[in-house]
Amino acid sequence: MNYNVEELIVKMKLEKIILLILSYILITLSAFGYINISPTTLDKNIGKGAYEEFTLYNNTNIPMRYKIEALALDNKTGEVKNMDAWAEIYPKVVNVKPAENKSFKVYVKAPKGTAEGDYGMFLNIRQVSAPKLEGELKDAVGAGMMVMTNLNMGIYGYVGDKAPKVETTIPVIETRKDGKYLKMDIENKSNRLVRIKIEAGVGKNIFYSIGEVRILKNKIAILDHKIQKLPNNAVVKEIVITDIESKKIIKKVSIN
Repeated sequence: MNYNVEELIVKMKLEKIILLILSYILITLSAFGYINISPTTLDKNIGKGAYEEFTLYNNTNIPMRYKIEALALDNKTGEVKNMDAWAEIYPKVVNVKPAENKSFKVYVKAPKGTAEGDYGMFLNIRQVSAPKLEGELKDAVGAGMMVMTNLNMGIYGYVGDKAPKVETTIPVIETRKDGKYLKMDIENKSNRLVRIKIEAGVGKNIFYSIGEVRILKNKIAILDHKIQKLPNNAVVKEIVITDIESKKIIKKVSIN
C-alpha cells in the first residue's frame, strides 16, 4: 500500500496518539493492580472501644494520595446498624510514595447504653490528585499523574456478649480429587457477630487451616472448605474453632 507524504505524517501522528493512550491505560491498570490495604476487617467490641491500624501499600512508581472517611452502610434490612457517626480516623489524608507503605488509624466507640447487636460502616478510601511528592526524582515515571480510585470497604463491630457462642452440625470430612474438605454448619448463638478461625486437628498441637469466617447474629455459616496443605495420609481427629478477637478456643468438635 502506497502513501503520499501527508498521509504518512497523519498515519504516524495517529500511531503516536494510540501508543500514548495505550501507555496511559497500562500505567493506570498497573496502579490499580498493585494498590493494597491490610487488614480488611475490624470485627471488634465497639462497646468498650475498638482500634485498628490499616496500612496502604504502593507497589507502583506513581505517588498516591488518599482521603479516608467513614460512611453509613446502605443497609435496608436493619440487621446491621450504622456506626459511622462514632468513628475517628487519623490521618484523614495519606500520601504514599512509590514503593512505600503508610498507615492510618481507626477508632470506634459506641455511646453508653447502645443496644446489643451488630454494627458496621463503609471505610471510604478515595484517591485524589497526587502531585509530585517532596523529595521525588524529577524524572520519576508518572509523577504528578492522576489515577482515580474509590473504594467502599465494609468493616464491622459489635456490642454484646464478651465470649462468643457457636453451635455446629456433625462435621464431615470429604475426600475429593484435589484434597480433603470439611462440610459443616456453624450457627452463631451470640447476641452479636463473631469472627472465627477454623482448623483441622490431626494430632497433638498439629493443625491445618480451613479458613476464617464472620457470622452475624442469628446467622449460620455453611462450610464446604478445603483443608489447606493436609497430607494425603493425615487423619483429621477434631475441628477446632477459635475466636479471632480474643484468640481463645471456643469449641472443639471430635471426628468419629
